[in-house]
Parts: sequence; structure tokens; C-alpha cells
Amino acid sequence: MAKNSSGDDKRNRARENARQIAANQAKKEKTAKTILYAGIGVVIVAVLAVVGVLIFQQSKPATNPDNYVAGGISIGKDDALVQPLNMPEGKTSDLPTASEAGTKKDAATVTVYLDFQCPACQAFEQANASMLKKLADEGSVVINYKPVSFLDRMSSGNEYSTRAANLAACVVDSQPDKAVGLFEALYAQQPEEGGEGRTDEELLKVAEKVGVDTSKTLSSDAEQTVKSCVTDKSFEKFVEKSTQDGLDAGVEATPWVLINGKQTDKTGDPQALATEILKATGEFKG
Repeated sequence: MAKNSSGDDKRNRARENARQIAANQAKKEKTAKTILYAGIGVVIVAVLAVVGVLIFQQSKPATNPDNYVAGGISIGKDDALVQPLNMPEGKTSDLPTASEAGTKKDAATVTVYLDFQCPACQAFEQANASMLKKLADEGSVVINYKPVSFLDRMSSGNEYSTRAANLAACVVDSQPDKAVGLFEALYAQQPEEGGEGRTDEELLKVAEKVGVDTSKTLSSDAEQTVKSCVTDKSFEKFVEKSTQDGLDAGVEATPWVLINGKQTDKTGDPQALATEILKATGEFKG
């Protein structure tokens, strides 16, 4: 009997050991599954958080930079920013009216849709800038510049058109008196089409060379400086909207020039363009 009891004890111990081993294995597998599921849960939460942020960012309305009206800036006498001659309905601005800045009653509006990556826009400015400034200083014209981003594809993925237009918005918002100098500087250092567009650091240096304080806060957002506005592309959606507005208005290329709302093809001939502008003001009767 003792022999049989000893055998039963061994079998019982063996079964108990086997049960404990199985129980431990099951516990380990359960722990591993818990860790796995927890890890998957963390990943899912992180992914959902990122997706949520992206959706929130996409759903945010485009923030308009101060001193822009209807997607553009208006230049009057002495390179000063003014309100458009005909303010769009429902729009307001703290800028002086054109008449307050010395513009004549019958002055014309010359609207220029431009892309800072566009060589033809650069050529237009080189040919016509001094003539347009002379007419503006005489009070005969208000120049309405509308930066757009048609040529992002021409900067090897750098999206230079958008980023340069964003820089312009950052500077105009913060230091509107630097707008004209910045536009000229951006054309002067225009990257070649198909090459690498300028980096953020290079764009900021362009701004600094014309006297822009890149540490100054924005008028529209006291938590942003010109520098952070550039690196964060704070006005990217504004540029996208302005570009789409241009397309919706029938703009087919840049430079796209309008005199009192009517397109002109006299963009390469300063004398012919000046004559057409003065006809629109009534100062030229020929």
C-alpha cells in the first residue's frame, strides 16, 4: 500500500507541477497580451491625437494678416500703405484712406497679382516700378499688390511661392512701412525656377537686410513674432485662400495686371502702361 501511495503522490505532484506551469504560462501570456493591447491602445490614442490636431488645423479659418484688405496691400504716396480706393463691402481697416494720404479723387487702381517665384513678375517690377511709384507719388494711382502662390511646384518641393508670400504677410502685419522694400528685396534674390527655394533662415535674412525687426510681435497675434510667423507658416492658409480667390476671379497667370478692374496686356511697356493708367484717371485724353 505504501508503494502505491508513493506512486500516487508522485503523480499528484507531477500533475500539480504541470498545473502550476500551465497557470504560470497562462499568466505570462495574459500579461503579454495586456502589455500588447496597452501598447496598441497608446499608439491608437497617439494616432487619434495627431489626426485630431490635423483636422483641427485644417478646420481653422485662415487668419488674415493686419494691413491686408481683400487679399492685398494698397500703396499710395511715399510708399505708404493705405486703404483701397474702393473698400470691399463689410471690410474695415485702420490704415488711412487713400485721399487722407494725398491721392487724387479720380485716381486709378492698378492691381497686380504676383508670385515671388515668377520671373515675369520680377521683369514687370524692374520695368514698371519707378513709373508706378512716380504716378503714386503724384496721387494719380493706388497700386494694389496681391501675392499668390501659383508656382510652388517650381521650387523642388520647397514651396517657395507660398513661403515667400507668407513672409510678406508676416512683415506687412508687423511692420507695414517695410512692405515695399521687402517686395523689392524678394525679387532681387528670386531663386531660379526648378531650383531650391530659399530656406526660412535665408528669407529672414532678406527681411532683416531691409530693416525688418524679425523679433517684433505681430499686430494680429501678440504671441507670434515675425520669425515664428515665418517658421510656423502662420499665414499659409491665408495665402492658399488668396490664391484660390485669384483663380476664382479669372487670374490665369502672373503678373496679372488690372486697371480699375480691367485687365491690361501693356505689362512690358512702361510708357504704354502709364498712358493706359492716365486714360483711366482722365488725365490723358489722347
